[in-house]
Amino acid sequence: MANKKKLIYPMLAGVVALATACSGGNPSTGKTAESGGDKPAEQKKEPVELVFYSQVADYDETFMDVFGNMIQKKYPHITVKHLKAGSNKVADVVATGQTIDVMFMSIGQADTLTTYDYQYDISELIKTRKFDLSKLEPSSVELQKGFANNGMYGLPVFTNTLSLFYNKNIFDKFGVEYPKDGMNWDQLKDLAKRLSRSEGGVNYNGLVMSSSANIVLNQFSAAYLDPATKKSIFTTDNFKKAFDLLTSVSKIPGNELNAQTWSLAGQQKMFFQDQSAAMLLHFVVLSLSTLKDQFNWDIATYPQLADKPGVGPQSYPTYFYVTKTGKHKEDAFDAIAYLTSEEFQNHLAKKGMLPILKDRVAGMAQFGQDVPMLKNKNVKALMPEKFAPSALTKVEIVKGQSPGHTAFFEAYQNVVLGTKDTNTALREAGEKLDQKLADLFK
Repeated sequence: MANKKKLIYPMLAGVVALATACSGGNPSTGKTAESGGDKPAEQKKEPVELVFYSQVADYDETFMDVFGNMIQKKYPHITVKHLKAGSNKVADVVATGQTIDVMFMSIGQADTLTTYDYQYDISELIKTRKFDLSKLEPSSVELQKGFANNGMYGLPVFTNTLSLFYNKNIFDKFGVEYPKDGMNWDQLKDLAKRLSRSEGGVNYNGLVMSSSANIVLNQFSAAYLDPATKKSIFTTDNFKKAFDLLTSVSKIPGNELNAQTWSLAGQQKMFFQDQSAAMLLHFVVLSLSTLKDQFNWDIATYPQLADKPGVGPQSYPTYFYVTKTGKHKEDAFDAIAYLTSEEFQNHLAKKGMLPILKDRVAGMAQFGQDVPMLKNKNVKALMPEKFAPSALTKVEIVKGQSPGHTAFFEAYQNVVLGTKDTNTALREAGEKLDQKLADLFK
């Protein structure tokens, strides 16, 4: 990814994260730092090696700096070994018989855990280690409980979500006021209408987006499929509301899309490279990793639904999972529990990571303090007052994401380019998705 050294190398939030060494701590005493119990006398623990693995190659060069060294400093008896992804896909790792103690991945990849039978319910460890789940952002806990059938396979460590990024230069050029925090969708679309125009041979779009990111994290909590029937829900009222909201943006006069601009790459290019789009709704991490000083930009909150004030998009957390095959489950749990500690989370927030703690006001107060490009930016707008409930609550839903994206893109393209009406586009795309899902789940 672009600008890894500037921002993303130090920042792993959903795709990547940011961290430097944390202050050290005492060796594990059989309780996590979050136990709340009396601290027993320190005792020397037997050395253990914990093997961490993610199938995301972005971590290959950064894992030890970001996580491993900090865990070892906190727990000197633990040696962290990071198994690089590289060409080591999960199936290859399984075939070698390599033990993995901790797997980590975003919720969108979590079906890998169950596909290869690595899932392990840590509910008992949560009790015996006296870990306080209530300190974590609630939707990330509920999401995991849904995924694990009311158990817990892992702990969330950082997250990603959507926000509104805007080009101040375009607003200044046309004498339009900047977007305000707390705007609803109608207000945002009205603002986009005032900016959408053709001037000096340049077509300016008021608002563009990452369409797939916005549908996956939609405020209606609509998924691509019903996990019980394993069939598309494209034609349901709830999904149609989410779809209609996104496609309505392209119907703003002057904000239309064409064959060159409707795609993910096309809309992002208008904002980041061409600088012909005034505002962008996109993933926080990918936006911050792409933005530099190419233009004067800032951030505003994601638009709200008029009937759901304060509710933003969904959260897209990354979880660290103690595996079924691990030989040192208590030590592995202590290690990942430390990554949720206030000390560790606050340190990472300073470096540009979206905190996973429930008290995100305190966390966001320090967000980006160690990242020069975020100075004087409205970083508090990166997190909503409240996340919408997650739609990715079942293994089947996560597993169906890839064919779901393909079907969504087809329907979205047809509607924004005007080749099909919404009902026809969704019905036909849903039928194709049903065929793919039947093959996927047979």
